[in-house]
Amino acid sequence: MGDDYVLLKVNVMMKAAKIDHKSLSDHKVSYGGELKVDCIASGLPNPEITNVAGIDKKVIHIEVLVSTPVINGLESQGVIRKTVVKDQRVLLDCNANGNPVPRIMWVFPNNIVLPAPYYGSRITVHRNGTLDIHAVRISDSVALLCIARNEGGEAKLQVQLEVTEGVEKPRLRSSPTESIQLTNGILSLNCSIEGKPMPEITWILPNGTSLLRGTSVFRFHHQLDGTLVIRDPSILEVGRYRCIGRNSAGYVERTVMLESNRKPEITNKYSSLVSIINGENLHLNCLSGGHPLPRLTWTLPNGVILTRPTSVYDRGMYLCQTTNEHGSSSLSLYLTHFTMIKLIGDINI
Repeated sequence: MGDDYVLLKVNVMMKAAKIDHKSLSDHKVSYGGELKVDCIASGLPNPEITNVAGIDKKVIHIEVLVSTPVINGLESQGVIRKTVVKDQRVLLDCNANGNPVPRIMWVFPNNIVLPAPYYGSRITVHRNGTLDIHAVRISDSVALLCIARNEGGEAKLQVQLEVTEGVEKPRLRSSPTESIQLTNGILSLNCSIEGKPMPEITWILPNGTSLLRGTSVFRFHHQLDGTLVIRDPSILEVGRYRCIGRNSAGYVERTVMLESNRKPEITNKYSSLVSIINGENLHLNCLSGGHPLPRLTWTLPNGVILTRPTSVYDRGMYLCQTTNEHGSSSLSLYLTHFTMIKLIGDINI
């Protein structure tokens, strides 16, 4: 007997792997965050993402976002001087923000490093970076350095700690009150205060805003020496500025009045003798400025004094005068013919 058999022709169907939506894509994610990246592929048979029989690729750019630490909300700190009395408790803030969350450490002389948190018998570094020293000693009068560091960089805060034996109430080195005229450019308001421990100085602006030493807002900068600097001051900055020095023994206050005072000035000019054609109407304007705002009057040829705009029909000498507490200015002119005149007085603010 012979064997029966069937010849079969088998075609193996294959389709190269292909990744859908493979245009270049950019993704940003915060440090420590999560990012989902899709990689959808088609083919026959169904491909694995690492299929070796037919390969397709998709390029994805991922940027991990980090931010450099900032200490106590300020990018530039300078050197902070802290004066305290022996046996007192001292708290030195070093609150750092950044992404990822910065690691904080305090560096003492001889490269002694205390990380946050640290718990010692007399010295503690809290989790928020605050250095806590109990019963400070004269020997604690040293330079301290707080460092906040993450993958984005680092920030530093230097503190010069001074420990004194006794206390003295703050006292002014200059007069308690002062008046200063508004000027262009840079204006400096001084506030020199001494005491033990060294007083903390605060400037209070006319609108009630408080500025600690080393901080800035808008046109104002409170320097480390206690001086308040105003850049390009305008009439809006006129007012009362208070400087307050405070320590554990008390406080003292100094007031600086920023004023913008000037005598009136008439800015438009006429010929002293005015001739016009009979029947022609005439407008006479007296334009004046000053601070405080001046009082303006017109004096007619018959001696009558007017305080508001009006119309008259006359000839002769007319006098405009503006006055405030700092002086006066005047403008006079003579009309040769009887004329209908509109007298106007404008104040430049």
